[in-house]
Amino acid sequence: MAGIWRTTASAVLLVVSLVIMLDFALRNPTLQNLATDLNNWAVVVAAFALGIGAYSLILRHGGMIARKAPMWPYSTILLVTMFVFIVTGLVTNSITSPQYNWIYSSIVMPVSSSLYGMNAFFIASASYRAFRAKSWEALVLLVAAIFLMFKNAPIGAVISPILPDIGGVIWDFTGATGMRALLIGIGIGTLALGLRVIVGQEKTPLGGAE
Repeated sequence: MAGIWRTTASAVLLVVSLVIMLDFALRNPTLQNLATDLNNWAVVVAAFALGIGAYSLILRHGGMIARKAPMWPYSTILLVTMFVFIVTGLVTNSITSPQYNWIYSSIVMPVSSSLYGMNAFFIASASYRAFRAKSWEALVLLVAAIFLMFKNAPIGAVISPILPDIGGVIWDFTGATGMRALLIGIGIGTLALGLRVIVGQEKTPLGGAE
């Protein structure tokens, strides 16, 4: 039964993928309508997946709260926050309402900014340990990382207006180029993984771990 399920899922993935890819390459009205229907189905499936994820989240963290597991107060905060957002969205019938935006801008954004600010110190410490100047390549990476931090952190412009400019030059000529290369590599890897899933060679996403 599991083998039949994986074969059927692979066949469906292959057909859907071919239709979506051909829709980008060809200007066929019938193919475009079929691709639109498939995209609409994808939205419905994503909504069901989101509901299942919320149900699983409630079960897992609700159990942690009931057992008073370690760090269970954080599970309580997570569930309360999720329900507050859900109720606010249902009551206002919008995710762009003033109440919804107030919760987001007054709670979520400050907390996120605080976490990012704390992470900056950990990232700086980890970068120093990783790029400790044991060779000239590590020294170059360490200096470039320092200038990039001065580019993004407000303290860089306070120390000297030249520091953010140097960081900008480093990012424009090296960072952006490297990022594009990484994105191309990620795209090729994703395409290869998708093809393996479609032809049934990568069985883990379809429920098989062997």
